[in-house]
Amino acid sequence: MNSRTYSRSETTAMLSELVEKRLESRTSYWAREVSFDRGTPMWRRIDYVGFKPFTPNYAVEPVSVELGVFSCYEVKSCLADFESGNGLSFYGDENYLVTSRELAERLHDMRVLPRNINQVLVPTPKGDRLMGFYDLSGNGSPSYRHRPASEMLWAMVEANGRRAKRYRKTKEKEV
Repeated sequence: MNSRTYSRSETTAMLSELVEKRLESRTSYWAREVSFDRGTPMWRRIDYVGFKPFTPNYAVEPVSVELGVFSCYEVKSCLADFESGNGLSFYGDENYLVTSRELAERLHDMRVLPRNINQVLVPTPKGDRLMGFYDLSGNGSPSYRHRPASEMLWAMVEANGRRAKRYRKTKEKEV
């Protein structure tokens, strides 16, 4: 990011765009604002959830869904957003906190980075993609999936999930 100061909404939009770009290139299916336990006191919403089925040798197997990888992304644009009590729900096999470099450094210095995540992702200096900034995968509190694949996929469908563009193009050619 350049030296210009971005508003909270501009920062959120920029980070969200980079998450969507990453999901398009790394997953088969993804959704934004995915809710779990709706209508209960345990209701949580995850900013982005991606899914990549397990396909050894590029073949779909009966266990492709259950052994697939769910990745969860929480976008936080500022300290107030981080401390708001909204979000920071990580239910996936891989879990990421996405924020600006400055906020990542501040959260690290304050020692408040979530323990149950794989990495903190920040924009590259050019601002064209996300890169790992802090790797927390070996911090003694491993990241793991908390929900069955069927529940994760259903929540993604309810959130109007979308198939990654590279798969939509393939499907369109077949028709």
